Amino acid sequence: MIVPMKKVTLLALGSEENSALTALRRLGVMQVELAKGNESGNTQQLAESYDTAVRVIGALQKYRKECEEGGRIPPEGGKKRSGAEVIEQASQLLESRDRVQAELASVQQKLRHLEIWGDFDRDRIEELRAKGVYVYLCSGRESALEAAEALENADTQVIAVESGRYFFAVISTVEIEPGVLPEVRLGADDNPPALRRREEELLNERQALQDEIEELLVSIPAAMRRAALLGGELEFSRVSDSLAEHGEVVSLNGFVPEPAVPELEKAAEKNGWGLLIEDPAPGDRVPTLRKSSKLVRTIEPLFQFLGIEPGYDEIDVSAGVFIFFTIFYAMIVGDAGYGLVFLAGTLLAAWKFRGNPAAKLPVRLFGLLSAATIVWGVMTSNIFGMPNPSWLHWAEIPQLTDESLKNAYTQLICFSLALLQLSMGRIWKALHDGTVRSIIGNVGWVFFLVGNYILTIRLLVFPGDFPMAMYVCYVVGLLMVAACDVQWTDVAQVFQFPFSIINSFVDVLSYIRLFAVGLAGYYIASSFNDMGNTVFGLGPAWLMVIPAAVVILFGHLLNLALCLMSVMVHGVRLNTLEFSNHVGLTWAGSKFKPFGNRKKMEEQ
Repeated sequence: MIVPMKKVTLLALGSEENSALTALRRLGVMQVELAKGNESGNTQQLAESYDTAVRVIGALQKYRKECEEGGRIPPEGGKKRSGAEVIEQASQLLESRDRVQAELASVQQKLRHLEIWGDFDRDRIEELRAKGVYVYLCSGRESALEAAEALENADTQVIAVESGRYFFAVISTVEIEPGVLPEVRLGADDNPPALRRREEELLNERQALQDEIEELLVSIPAAMRRAALLGGELEFSRVSDSLAEHGEVVSLNGFVPEPAVPELEKAAEKNGWGLLIEDPAPGDRVPTLRKSSKLVRTIEPLFQFLGIEPGYDEIDVSAGVFIFFTIFYAMIVGDAGYGLVFLAGTLLAAWKFRGNPAAKLPVRLFGLLSAATIVWGVMTSNIFGMPNPSWLHWAEIPQLTDESLKNAYTQLICFSLALLQLSMGRIWKALHDGTVRSIIGNVGWVFFLVGNYILTIRLLVFPGDFPMAMYVCYVVGLLMVAACDVQWTDVAQVFQFPFSIINSFVDVLSYIRLFAVGLAGYYIASSFNDMGNTVFGLGPAWLMVIPAAVVILFGHLLNLALCLMSVMVHGVRLNTLEFSNHVGLTWAGSKFKPFGNRKKMEEQ
């Protein structure tokens, strides 16, 4: 459910501003409406420091990961530094490393550009010029080379030929006039020996900087604590900037969950604050706080990943998304073997991040999705694109494993899920709106959805005559929707009405994607299994077992990636588009972020 909010104006003495904000932060129940374009110098400085800390920590964590992947274990010992020291030193070192890396890349690019000329020394060329021996580096087509070879008092040496272009040197005892030769103009610092010396210096400098950075990796936790402290100070400063002054009194506006109002009133009485508590006005941008059961809260990582939140005046569909996304995930992946792979990865993640509270919900979600995939894969007899072993036949559903029946019955399940989810959305919307017109209009859409369901089944799944029930559903639904869900005085709604009817059928039909994507995944897995068997039969078993295994492994890894991509495209779409449209969700909300202790609110 979405927790009701109260709009609060808090009044305090200006002389007690800091103590009031400190107490309010400790309370952690109020999201403050921050003033825009009113940042103090202190806030700007804190914001800059906080951004630097976040950037530095991200760079250090990335470098630590690179060290671990490269087999270099960052030193555990060494000098312990404060978070501020780590951030300051790391910022300077990272800046120096980036500068060195940029110069190194430039030097190496110049060396690659000069590589075609071989090993030459610009200083030596200048010495020869002073002694009357002139060396010219040239490039051109064969005709340019022939013209150079025809010169008197000159010798030509071809250095390289690339794509029909000749790179050659002309050595002459007399100075040749400009324009006679296709001379390559080199920059003042295009000297390979000097560039190689500079490259070595930069490599040594970069290594020294990296060694110093590695010494800081052990202090990343201290830097993170410092960043958290800066974040708190920044938030406090921004809230302070949002105080409105009224003589000796200051005021602060914000939103408080209705269940937390008594707690705020108690704190106000204790600290001598004044409170104005009222219901949010229609134009207010009220934050959303969802309160769910422990089981339904499992779907929260999906909302966080997508960055979506229902509006305050909308419906909390967490429970519906939780149930149907789990089913969609299982049907799209559709392979018990892949479910076992995901479950093994989930158990490994649970062990690795066992002390990290932030990993608790994602691990729980992936564990549930993996288990659902295993169940569906076993019921449909699909384990790595192969049938179930004999000892699992008891768990199969004949209608989903029989070759002559499984496609039709899987499609029947898809369209049944469409009817169930979309109808649930309409009923949810009717109950949320609570008006007679809304109830009649949305029930009319349910009748329409039932008619669409019957039509789809008779057209695609079990072709046959259309039953009278379908016509009844369409007529009753059309009358109810036309009477109560269309504002006939609104021209736009009138013109949109026929398209809404068509879209309701398309929405039901859209659920066929669960069948299509799942079937594609099965055939990809099965095809790579067959390819592996074919490779295995091309020669002796001891020789072909590894190539066959590589083919099969590659195919299944590719299929795994495609399955996950399909879940994000199709499984998410059905919940956030088709279902949401019937519920009336726009996902335009913003999450409730109280000043201070947010964990207390998030645990609800």
